[in-house]
Amino acid sequence: MAIQHLPYTHPDVISRFENKTAYATILRAVKKHLKPGASVLDVGSGRGELMKLLADNGYSVSGCDLDDECLRLSRRFGSASRVDIENISAETFDRQFDCIIMSHVLEHLENPREILGRLAAFSKGLMVLAVPNPHYMHFVARSLARTEIDYVNVRHLYSWDWYHFRTFIELGCGMRILEFFHDSVALPVPVPIRRWLYDKSLLGPIEDRFLKALFPRFCRSITAAVQVRPGQAGLR
Repeated sequence: MAIQHLPYTHPDVISRFENKTAYATILRAVKKHLKPGASVLDVGSGRGELMKLLADNGYSVSGCDLDDECLRLSRRFGSASRVDIENISAETFDRQFDCIIMSHVLEHLENPREILGRLAAFSKGLMVLAVPNPHYMHFVARSLARTEIDYVNVRHLYSWDWYHFRTFIELGCGMRILEFFHDSVALPVPVPIRRWLYDKSLLGPIEDRFLKALFPRFCRSITAAVQVRPGQAGLR
């Protein structure tokens, strides 16, 4: 299945809010382990919002994507190269990075274990990975209500819960999870209600503070800071 790019613009304020909290979570993971000035590669850089956030916080940021319009958007905030992650090789990048980020990319890959192993060769020791959380509050509410089981995202080939993601990273890929991080926990209510809360400046305090403090594992993304073991540089 070919990887499809995300929309070039946000469809609505809820999408912008959710992406903002997700990127802030990734930034928090990077800042926990790397000082400003460190080199960071954003794999699947899309519109470049994460690149901008990292650059604004003092990191030397690069990106890569397969889509030409995404590359154009990403290059507003740093260098960005055209890369087909499914066919990454030892010649794809000419240097290593202090940190490699993959945000909502792994679930699209035909062989995420193999690609993650190849990418590890270009990291000096740290990766920050984020994937969709199948225990996202909306999905939990659907299960409790016993709604019809339908497709979630037809472009996603894989899914991991917190336990299976640790198993995949540590036992499957030979890396080590240093720490998990949590983004916002969405209210399981219709979108118009969430838009109303957003307009009243209530959505952030409810979803990104109160609910996250109460139910952190029902957040939108599973985000982890991952240590690449020194021997994995040999994957090149």
